Amino acid sequence: MKTTALTFNIRHQALICLAIGLTGWAIHQGLTWRQSNTLPVPIKRAMPLEWQDKALAQKAWIYFQNNRLKETGLVSSAAKFPATTMWDVASQLAGMTAARELDLLPPAELDQWMAQTLASLAKLPLYKGELPNKAYNARTLQPVNYGQLDKYQEIGFSAIDLGRLALWLDIVAHRYPQHAAAAKAVTTRWQLSRLESQGNLMGTHIEKGQEQWVQEGRLGYEQYAAYGLTKIGVVAKNALNPTTHEQLVDVSGVKIPADTRTTYHNYVTSEPYILDGLETGFKALPAESAGRLLQAQTRRALITGELTAWSEDNIDQEPYFLYNNVFVDGQPWKVISPQGKDHHQLRVSSTKTAVSWHMLFRNPHTEKNYKALNWLADPAQGVFGGVYEETQQINRALSLNTNAQILQAVLYSKIGQPLEDWAYGKAP
Repeated sequence: MKTTALTFNIRHQALICLAIGLTGWAIHQGLTWRQSNTLPVPIKRAMPLEWQDKALAQKAWIYFQNNRLKETGLVSSAAKFPATTMWDVASQLAGMTAARELDLLPPAELDQWMAQTLASLAKLPLYKGELPNKAYNARTLQPVNYGQLDKYQEIGFSAIDLGRLALWLDIVAHRYPQHAAAAKAVTTRWQLSRLESQGNLMGTHIEKGQEQWVQEGRLGYEQYAAYGLTKIGVVAKNALNPTTHEQLVDVSGVKIPADTRTTYHNYVTSEPYILDGLETGFKALPAESAGRLLQAQTRRALITGELTAWSEDNIDQEPYFLYNNVFVDGQPWKVISPQGKDHHQLRVSSTKTAVSWHMLFRNPHTEKNYKALNWLADPAQGVFGGVYEETQQINRALSLNTNAQILQAVLYSKIGQPLEDWAYGKAP
């Protein structure tokens, strides 16, 4: 009888423990789902840097030290691959600025390096003598095709890339006035009329040997770049307006903004919203739209159990660059190459995206992603791209954009205000 009673008591206690555990789990899930129903709002205050933040920034800075080219001052866009674009150059300026303000780069070294970089930009051979080419050999300053560093080739210009560069030249000029004249000299040679037509951003590419001058950009990237171009006097009214071609589409129960135009891939990804938040404080794009993109990613994480910090990213295997889209071409959660090929099996949660969302919004979802991904680095090389969802293997791509964005996100957290406002000396 005693044995039977003891067995009963053990089972009874076990059932009670199970019931308590299930109740706790249900409460946790309910709270978590309720949080996913609340639109994330950006924080607007400085946050003391934790040791993890400082360690991450130090590792990101290693990438710059390893990939700085002594001939020009430019930094390679990918590790040990001396190519660059004007988007990459803007990332370089962001990373250098952040490193100076995080005490990773001494003032005298910043001044020497910045002077060399701006001088290199001011003497770039321009596409048709008009605007910077889409790609360059970062060691020789020779215009090239993407990935083909030995052959001189003019392939067109990108208003999107030049818009980001214009914004960062403006930030540098205001934060470091000793470099203002050199920053202005970079753009004085540019033929600005080629960047805008009838209120739209314009870019070029070569097709069958002939130049095609076409509207460039879709919702997100378009507004971010158009805002940057206002710094050099280019005002593209349609491109500046985020509602001109906006539609709301349902992704995981969240209404997110997407572009109505279908003549080219209408990528909806985290990148332009994050950069706009960090750099301008959402002057180009609504903070609410960024919150909705983050909310959709939070929902996906709850539904699938997978980390979800999606953006454009370099990867360590072919095709070497992918857009991880919250929405594109009529479909949610689609991963494609720049050529439009599906690569769902290579979907990645991005280190730079996890870090940046957390520094901007700081909620339970961003904190989980940050803690899960902020260790993905080699102290001797820099911060890796992220994690492949399907295999859980590390995406070991080492890129300028990943490491630069991490540095500027950490700086944003330290100063508690958009980097443009900070550079202008505005109070937080």
